[in-house]
Amino acid sequence: LVNTHAANPGAMSGATQALVATLAIVFVLVLMWAMVPTEQTLAFTFPNVVVLRGFGSEAIEPISFDNNTLPTIETGQASRFNGIYQFDPLFYHKSLDRFIPWEDREKASIWSCTMFCSPANTTAPDVKLALVHTTPAEKKNLWYLLELRDGDANSPVIYARSKFRKYPTYRVPWMTVTPGGDIKPHDLQEVHLITAWDAFRFDTPLKWGCTVAVIAGGALFWRSRREWD
Repeated sequence: LVNTHAANPGAMSGATQALVATLAIVFVLVLMWAMVPTEQTLAFTFPNVVVLRGFGSEAIEPISFDNNTLPTIETGQASRFNGIYQFDPLFYHKSLDRFIPWEDREKASIWSCTMFCSPANTTAPDVKLALVHTTPAEKKNLWYLLELRDGDANSPVIYARSKFRKYPTYRVPWMTVTPGGDIKPHDLQEVHLITAWDAFRFDTPLKWGCTVAVIAGGALFWRSRREWD
């Protein structure tokens, strides 16, 4: 007797190829979205998407834009800051001018919270969480993590900042913010920014191993596909 319910190898291989092709297309589109530079020049410095990691390992003591100490953000709330931030050239919040005057906006680039992150204040109207890179003076580049709230006299709230760097870069160490005086900031050793560009920076054995594994996997898939045909 002929088993009419037997699987069709050709149909199975076709379905598998279609699935792999679909996943590959989605991966390429996501990678392009994450990797495209923010500048339309050859001397680009930042990608469209940055990922903030490391908050939640310790409590954060934020300050207002005018250096007033604000209530402590506990570790559970601080972990909400971690996530994906997308470059937002049209970012606007009416309290931002208190921190970065309108005439200095050209010195600032802003990435707004997009996925897997949220502000600490979830009840106030028009709350935005953003990463801001600014160049207040020549050879002084730094990042801030800000929360902007409508109707709040303390907005923007500053949660953390990076150390100064001579050149614009996302590979920076982060530190706490203080109102000044005898209170000194300390390093936030767990906090850092990562991007899709880092996947192509072959600076660790793990990245080399993953690259070899992907190439080997692709070769095996291509070989098995030829055998199916």
